Amino acid sequence: MPTALQQLSGHLELTALRSVLDCPLKASALREGAAVDSGTGPAWLVFLCSEHSEQLPGWPGVRTHDDHGSMPCGSVLDYRPAKHLLQSHADLWLTPLTGVDPTAYGGAWSEILDQADRALLARAEREAGGEDSPLQSMLTMMGMASRAAAEGDLEQAAVALGYCETIALSL
Repeated sequence: MPTALQQLSGHLELTALRSVLDCPLKASALREGAAVDSGTGPAWLVFLCSEHSEQLPGWPGVRTHDDHGSMPCGSVLDYRPAKHLLQSHADLWLTPLTGVDPTAYGGAWSEILDQADRALLARAEREAGGEDSPLQSMLTMMGMASRAAAEGDLEQAAVALGYCETIALSL
């Protein structure tokens, strides 16, 4: 018998698991994103505690369900293809943080991520926050994302950007 999570996900294959919030609480709500294609399960599921659920009413979910602490607050189960994940990262934080617009590169993710890596490196040098700064941590993962995309591995690039998301949203 399928679990409630399997039923909610429409039995889609999980492409990414990440945490977008630094919250020690367990989830009390589960929000789902609109399906990428009609007739499929949600694009993503995010687990939120009651406080974050109330603070983020505009989170682009299409439905909210009760949850009873099955995951930590901020956990995201993503079912979107890598190109959709990369575009989501670009829309949410990469372009605002780096100024790199994916449309200027015609969807060539290796170029987009290379330019974003360069922009972050320049910012880190200007801010000189030291080895322990959030930007330094982000640069490591951005470099990995850039290299993976250059090798044609967009799935790995999306995973590496997922690690950057929590840092980016806190800057």
